[in-house]
Amino acid sequence: MQNSPVEIVVAEGIAVQITAETLAKAFWGMDAEQQADFFEALANRIQTVSPYAYGFGEMQWCYLQDELRRPGRELANQMHMALSAFAFDFWPHKRDGARTGL
Repeated sequence: MQNSPVEIVVAEGIAVQITAETLAKAFWGMDAEQQADFFEALANRIQTVSPYAYGFGEMQWCYLQDELRRPGRELANQMHMALSAFAFDFWPHKRDGARTGL
């Protein structure tokens, strides 16, 4: 794992370094409501920073495919597939994912 940090500004003049490992620990420590909040915040961030990005940054997910195909990224690919399993399992029967039928 590369695990190189990304700098994010959390308040004016205050930047912190965060790694993928730290973000993973935080995400897995969340309950389902907090994880849903995370995905909503991610969608809001994509819409704010890249308002013209196709479908919540789908181009980024296409670039991610190239990285997931690299040797040594097998576990990352398995995790990505697990996160997407619900959508793939039910497509095209559940076009709205977990919200189908609401």
